[in-house]
This record gives sequence, C-alpha cells and structure tokens, in this order.
Amino acid sequence: MMTEERKTKNEKRKTPLRICVPVVEATVNRARGRYQRAARKGLWTEIRLDYLEEPAPDLQKLFRSLPGPVIATNRLAAEGGRWQGDEAGRLALLAAALNLGVTCLDVELAADAGFRREIWERRGKTRLILSWHDFAGTPDAARLEAVLDEMLAAEADVVKLVALANDPADNLQMLSLIPRAQAAGKDIIAFCMGPLGKWSRLAAPLLGSWLTFAPFSKQGASAPGQLTVNDVKRVWNTLK
Repeated sequence: MMTEERKTKNEKRKTPLRICVPVVEATVNRARGRYQRAARKGLWTEIRLDYLEEPAPDLQKLFRSLPGPVIATNRLAAEGGRWQGDEAGRLALLAAALNLGVTCLDVELAADAGFRREIWERRGKTRLILSWHDFAGTPDAARLEAVLDEMLAAEADVVKLVALANDPADNLQMLSLIPRAQAAGKDIIAFCMGPLGKWSRLAAPLLGSWLTFAPFSKQGASAPGQLTVNDVKRVWNTLK
C-alpha cells in the first residue's frame, strides 16, 4: 500500500498542462471574443495589447469581466512585439491592465527597473511575469545562466526565457534552465522558438515549465514554431 509520503511525492511530480492561447487581434471586440472562447475551453489567454490597432484601446471593455485566467502583454518591438508608440505609452497600458485585475502581467526584463518595482509593489493578486526573448538565436550556457540569475534576483512571480533555436541542441540549453529556476523556488517558462524549437514547447511542460503557448490555428500564432492547441493536447495525451 502506498504511504502518504509517497503519495505526496507522486502528486508533486505531476505537471499540470497549462495551455495559453495568444490573442493577436487588431480590435478589442475580436480580442475579447478570442478570450471568451479560450475561457470556455478551460484555457489561459495571453492578450497581446501591442497588436491592437485602435488608438486608445478600451481596456475597461476588454477586461470588464475575467471569465478565465488572462495574461496582459504589451510587447516591445525588439522582443517580437508590434508596439509602435513611445515607451511611456506602452507602460501606461500595462499599468492600466494591472488596475483592471488581470491574472498575470508580463513585463520585460528590459523595461525600466523603477516601473517594474512599482508594479511589483502594487500588484495585489496579479502575478508578475518577467520575460526575456532572443529572436536571433540561443546564447551560450554562460549567457543564459547570467540572464536567469539576474531575473531570479528581480521582482517577479514567474520568469520567462525564450530564444530562437538555430540548432537542435539549443533546446537542451533552454530546457536546462527549468530545474535551475525550480531549485531557486521560482516558477519558470522556458523553451525555444522556430521550427527547430517546436519539440521544446512540448517537452517544457513535462519538465515543469509553468505554461506553454498554443493558438487555436496556425494563423493565430504570435511567435515562430507555435503548435496549435489540438496539436499540443494530442501529443501530451500520448506522452503522459
């Protein structure tokens, strides 16, 4: 008979599959519709505010109710985003989303440290995701570890590191960050982008990555190499 201690250890080993649907719509109405669809299916949503083409998007309307867990992101162009305005306006939208009680707020490591500290101090129940992306390639192990150490020392509930795979071995470098962060007591999202990085998106949750991203269709992808929700679920059911 399994002891209570062994049961507890086995439960801890179980990795939940959190699939987050990126929303890359141009209008608040369409973004809200995608969010509601994901929530009905029990999925997370990442609403990319940088894709909204409205001059002053109505965030009150977008987040007037929170039917499911949602991440608000307003991505820098240097990290794969489409934000065209100034930095003050970009951060102001993030602050407004925080005021509306989103589940998580994604702020880049490259963002102003003072802003990040301010968000941290008034985050309330919102979790802060500190993110870092490299769309050129995967840095060497020493560089990745230095970035991770900097993020672990900063104010964040979850750290997210994503880089483009130019070689199959790059996936192993990124995935190796997961146990390092976990050993430090921090939730982490880590995987590779691009065609060569697809399998790391599937392996990451098995290793304990906090979240994986998958659109409903390939047309809804927010980064290269994303698999669809159905693809991820199919492979996950096979592997588990």
